[in-house]
Amino acid sequence: MWPFLTDPPSFVQFIMLICCVVMGLSHIVQPQLWVDFFAKLHADGTPGLVSKILAVELWPALFIVGLHQVWSGPGIVLTLYGWAQLTKVTIALLVPQVGMRSMAMAQGGTRRFVIAGYALVGVGLSAGLALFWPW
Repeated sequence: MWPFLTDPPSFVQFIMLICCVVMGLSHIVQPQLWVDFFAKLHADGTPGLVSKILAVELWPALFIVGLHQVWSGPGIVLTLYGWAQLTKVTIALLVPQVGMRSMAMAQGGTRRFVIAGYALVGVGLSAGLALFWPW
């Protein structure tokens, strides 16, 4: 039905378009939900850190880094996002104090989650744009 889904980079772009836009809109519309989620994980200590990494960050990072090495056009945004996430995950797992500090930023309130939501929507839209690049 959708022939572009047989091409690994296009498949990743399609999935991440949906994922990032939905997650980003959730951050924008329901930021308190994310504040509460990260606050609870932070309160759980390093087990909470591992849960956050496994549930939210590791799989998308591996998916992008493994199947989406696009270094031109709008697809580069998704590739860079994947590498940034993988770097963040690696640092958090090797130096948990850094990951815990990152989770503690949730205590700063909803504003950061709204900003992150707009960034996620931007990543998702760039993935969607890359599906049709070049026009």
